[in-house]
Amino acid sequence: MEKMRILVVDDNTVNLATVEQELKEKYEVIPMLSGRRAVKYLYREKVDLILLDVQMPIMDGIETLKTIRTQENGVTVPVIFLTTKKDKLTVVEGAKLGIMDYITKPVDSDELHERIEKVFKRLGMLPMEEEELYGRLQDILSDIQKEHFKQAIFKTDEVLGYQIQDDVSGRMRNAKQKLADGDYEAAENMVARVIRMMEKNVYTLNKSAALPIGVGEINARVLYILDDLENFKIKNAIMKIKDLKKFDLPPFVANALEKVLEKLKDYDDEEAENLLQDLIEEMKKPKMFKK
Repeated sequence: MEKMRILVVDDNTVNLATVEQELKEKYEVIPMLSGRRAVKYLYREKVDLILLDVQMPIMDGIETLKTIRTQENGVTVPVIFLTTKKDKLTVVEGAKLGIMDYITKPVDSDELHERIEKVFKRLGMLPMEEEELYGRLQDILSDIQKEHFKQAIFKTDEVLGYQIQDDVSGRMRNAKQKLADGDYEAAENMVARVIRMMEKNVYTLNKSAALPIGVGEINARVLYILDDLENFKIKNAIMKIKDLKKFDLPPFVANALEKVLEKLKDYDDEEAENLLQDLIEEMKKPKMFKK
């Protein structure tokens, strides 16, 4: 299988070399020291993704992307901005030009790989993990139950844009059609059925490989994670969440932790804290841990 090609554009040679070193084993990396060179390269070559530095002299990231979007090889190519700060104006301008994400520098290795994979999954170029799919289906079911039907249809369209199993995609297309036809009860039953199927695949079949853990320890670990977030120790919190996910967790705990990780990847610390607070309250209900 050919490696996917990533064009990395940064005027700083150290940053360029660092990103290339991080990605070269998994992807074919094409480093470029300026926006002009990147534009010239795209006149004759195609790539699967562009990592584009925003703060560059002469031709910055915004101007570079504007030019790229006028070229045949650059109209639809996915772009992730690399930026030294989370600047609202930059994000807004980038969104107008169709960027799919942005990463703040200095670049963290795990975050870099996760965000690239997230983009490729959204484009259907990489399959979505079963646990992530399970969480998204639960969100859709929740929207239907709350009568947020337009939101449920939108999220279903998102899921169907990913590379997922045929038995899931077929049922979700069926559920989407039922939503469009106003047959909300049938749509809810269909999504719930897919979730039950996913629970069997994700949590029953893989349970033998997971480590056992008690309710008290789960609660204690979640409290430690929350404490890290409240003290702005985001990387520590992410590491603890990943460690906790290695255990045999109840579905509602695993799903909540996945949502917290997504919020942290989007720098939404406050919402991540709220999700953990909600999880702590849920864990106080004995029935949640019944098998």
